[in-house]
Amino acid sequence: MIHPNNSEQLVFRQVAFPVSAFDYLKELQRDIERQTGQRLNNNQVLARILAEHRQSNVESVERNANQSGKSLQGN
Repeated sequence: MIHPNNSEQLVFRQVAFPVSAFDYLKELQRDIERQTGQRLNNNQVLARILAEHRQSNVESVERNANQSGKSLQGN
């Protein structure tokens, strides 16, 4: 199945979360709605969390690569 808002395939899985993780998901969902007026379902919130995490990792790897390059140039 294709997600209606983009061309990415959807994967359906039943998952279980600890209550604390689910509470955080709902808290973030409400914060997003308060800040943007956009109401997201659990799937959309989780996808957003994962996308932000991925981007954070990419930026971290790039920062580390830049710092390594600078330290190599300084030697």
